[in-house]
Amino acid sequence: MRPGYVLAALSALVALAWIRRETADEATMIDRAEAALRALFPSPVDDLTTSPEGLELIAGFEGLRLTPYRLGDGGWTLGRGRYFPDSGPPPPARIDLATADQWFAEDVADKGERWVRAYVTTLVTQAQFDALVSLAFNLSPRSFRTIAAEVNAGRDPEAAALRYVRAGTNLERGLRRRRAAELAMYRSGSETLA
Repeated sequence: MRPGYVLAALSALVALAWIRRETADEATMIDRAEAALRALFPSPVDDLTTSPEGLELIAGFEGLRLTPYRLGDGGWTLGRGRYFPDSGPPPPARIDLATADQWFAEDVADKGERWVRAYVTTLVTQAQFDALVSLAFNLSPRSFRTIAAEVNAGRDPEAAALRYVRAGTNLERGLRRRRAAELAMYRSGSETLA
């Protein structure tokens, strides 16, 4: 290991210990730790944000619901994909369009862009970033990590993405359509990196 990396890794550990000592709230601690690590080890996608085309793709598949909608596999969704697990507080009975738009912007940043930045370590185009944000938005971080591993290895993420279509359920058809659109967007950006 090169000396610069060792020093950076030690600095990161010291920063994490300090953040933990100063922060009681786990979510805040994680956010501060991620920020510290990004400062030491910037990601090739740190400067990208989801384009209008990427937002349109996600919003189109999420739809818009101003009253809670029961999901087939448990939990509720409201707005444009805001998820409320059965184990958490119940969703509000109704929201307005401004709240749906605000939640969508927050969720794209927190559920999509955040996980792409955390797990994608290779250069991607805008279209590829948008497609990956859509995948991350729709999956758990653990599931998205398998897709990011394919991207980081320079492989097409189709096989990994198609693992998450809930085969044999009432959700499969819609998820296959979504994955096809995400993969088409991802591939549309492939030529510009060559």
